[in-house]
Amino acid sequence: MQNLKQFKAKHPFTSLMLVAIIIRLLAVIFVPGFGSNHDIQQPSLIQVFLEWLKSKIGMGDSQGMMFLSRAFYAIISLFTVSMVYRICDLLSNNRDKAWNIALLPAICVIMPSFGIIDNISFFLGLPLLLYGSNIVLRQQVLRDANLNQNVHRTSFLIAGLMLGWSICIWYAGALVVLSILLMLCLKRNFKGALMTFIGIIIALLFVWAILLIVNVNPWRFIAL
Repeated sequence: MQNLKQFKAKHPFTSLMLVAIIIRLLAVIFVPGFGSNHDIQQPSLIQVFLEWLKSKIGMGDSQGMMFLSRAFYAIISLFTVSMVYRICDLLSNNRDKAWNIALLPAICVIMPSFGIIDNISFFLGLPLLLYGSNIVLRQQVLRDANLNQNVHRTSFLIAGLMLGWSICIWYAGALVVLSILLMLCLKRNFKGALMTFIGIIIALLFVWAILLIVNVNPWRFIAL
């Protein structure tokens, strides 16, 4: 136990991810039935894409497909755990606190219908939303510390792209994105807010254009 504590103190992020990986391996191997789309009540772009992909590779609702689905969701959820840790570390500047908070998604956010997230759109849109938020927060922290030479407007643009794509997957994420833009404005970082907004618009227009090219009506998926 002493060695484990020392390893956690020296390598907090690695130890957190090891805990998350072990829990996900157990869930993927020993928890059959999770990873399906039966709980979705409204159409979403990601749901249609996954169903299309499933039909293209010729896999139905077999046990093998369920195993691959659980493995896919488990891998995606690792990114969520990583982003929660990094965001909490930025906010608290305390790795122990960040580790303790990130332990919650490490244990609970494993796959849809397993823990505290029961919607596949929310589950898959969350990593992009957190990634964009992490970029914005990191740049704002540098700006508040007067390290302006390390603040890059292109970073806000990339954050906007991530946030825009997260909205395309999880529509309710637009409320979170609006709060991020509002926070930047309250911090008087108008250039950062503008670049983030431009990135969001570019991402939305890109997805909209792709849907029109493949002859899909985008309005069919607009439902909060």
